[in-house]
Amino acid sequence: MPRALSLFLLPRGRTQAPEDILSTLNGASLKELKAYFEEAGDKASLRRLENLSKIVVGLNGRLSSIRGTTKDARLRFSYTFRGKFSYVRGGERRIEEYEIYMEHDVWIRVISGLLVIFDAPNKRIARAIAQLASLRLYGDTTSASPLHLERSHINALEKWVTAKEHEVSGNIIRATFKRAQIGDTVLDEVSIKREGLDITDIYSKVKSSAHEISSITFVTPLLPEIGKRITCKLDSRGGLLIYTPNLREVDIEVVLSKLENVMGFI
Repeated sequence: MPRALSLFLLPRGRTQAPEDILSTLNGASLKELKAYFEEAGDKASLRRLENLSKIVVGLNGRLSSIRGTTKDARLRFSYTFRGKFSYVRGGERRIEEYEIYMEHDVWIRVISGLLVIFDAPNKRIARAIAQLASLRLYGDTTSASPLHLERSHINALEKWVTAKEHEVSGNIIRATFKRAQIGDTVLDEVSIKREGLDITDIYSKVKSSAHEISSITFVTPLLPEIGKRITCKLDSRGGLLIYTPNLREVDIEVVLSKLENVMGFI
């Protein structure tokens, strides 16, 4: 199965050592967010938490320390998830609710300030985890911001992926643009898919005219540390989808390290 990562950025240069992060975040609970927003009189954030409580039972989500490495602090977010499924019985569609215990790994990369949340089933959950980490680390909920895909990031990724000095180069295979011009027409969204997309004229033309690059899907060069090329999709809301199956923890760490370097976070 693909791995879905949510990427947030913490203030560069203000990230603590891994052991200090683990100590600071251990035991942090979503209920702290509710108390913080109540004290601040932040009604909009309280409404978002109320909606979140429909899928995170009782806002019982909590961070716990796992271990620190030389590059990051690794934690786990645990909670009871309430979901729904529909089915047809006797010609009638029915909806049932279920509850399941969930755990997501959370990594904080100390040099780049990258906060990585693994496999959250809902973006609201990932956002709440980021807010909770921000609150404990910095005393506010806004210091962790979703990674926004800038044009400079795209250019850097293209250069790295397609560079000829790699033993085996990668390529761009899909890109989605917003408000791009084709001929005399401006389209709300344009999606282009093709192996080796980066060397086509249409890709260059659409990219140069687009107001925003929504996502880019690419195959990395051969990564000598793990002997593989990895297929990834990076979107403008901080989502990183890794399609290559059966990756080990160390493989994902290599991919993150490459992206941190290429995109200029370290």
